[in-house]
Formats: sequence, C-alpha cells, structure tokens
Amino acid sequence: MFGHRSFLRIGSLDDASIKGLLSEGMELENCRYSFSQPMDSKGKAQGEVRGGSICMTFPNTPSDEIIDWMLDPRKYKDGAIVICNMDDEPLEKIYFTKAACTGINLSYTRRGKSYVGTEITIQAQKLVVGSAVLDNEWKNI
Repeated sequence: MFGHRSFLRIGSLDDASIKGLLSEGMELENCRYSFSQPMDSKGKAQGEVRGGSICMTFPNTPSDEIIDWMLDPRKYKDGAIVICNMDDEPLEKIYFTKAACTGINLSYTRRGKSYVGTEITIQAQKLVVGSAVLDNEWKNI
C-alpha cells in the first residue's frame, strides 16, 4: 500500500523534515505539474520544452500571503513542494523560482474533511525536479 503527503513551502526550504513542513508549510490535497513540447504532424518533437505551471489544492481558505501574491501581478515567490512517503520521509522535492500566482479558486462543499478547498495555480520562471531543470528564461522581470 502506498501513502504519501505533499507540502507547499513558500520561501526557502530550510527544514524538509516532517516537523519543519508541518510548522512552516501547507499540506496539500493535490498537486500536479507537467511539461510539453510542440510536435509536427507525424508526432516528432519540434520545439523547446515548456512548463513551469503547478496546480495545488489545499483544504483551507487561502492565507493573506497567498491572496496578496495573487493580487499583485509583479510579486514573484520562490518555494518548494515536498512529497513525503508513508513514513514522512521526503521522496521528491520540486523547487520553483520566480513564480507568479496566476489563479486561485475557492470551493465550498459539504463533502470530505473540510468544507472549503482552495486551488492555486502558479507559473514559475524556473522549475527543478531532481536533476532536471526547466528555465523559461523570462525577459524583463
């Protein structure tokens, strides 16, 4: 049986232990990110890899920090997402640099552990997953 927990930490990841993540991060219900490349009509890759968009859901209302981040188009933040195994040991760390909060959705429901959920979408200039680095090389920021 596989179980995991994932956490968002805005700012530097000084402590990736479960204690540090619980005190300085937000536990996520869901997290997804992807990379893509343009293809020609035969399915052959034909361009630069794009990515850096991360969608996350957590079971609370957003903090003032997240709302301020969303409402300021010139506010960029660094941070990390840490995926832990069932023993609360880090399995994967996803670092993002110069990320803008580009979307926020709140939903109120009567199902699950929480009656409110927040989904945020961020777009990062740079994304590091393991040894893989994607740098979108934004200009003029």
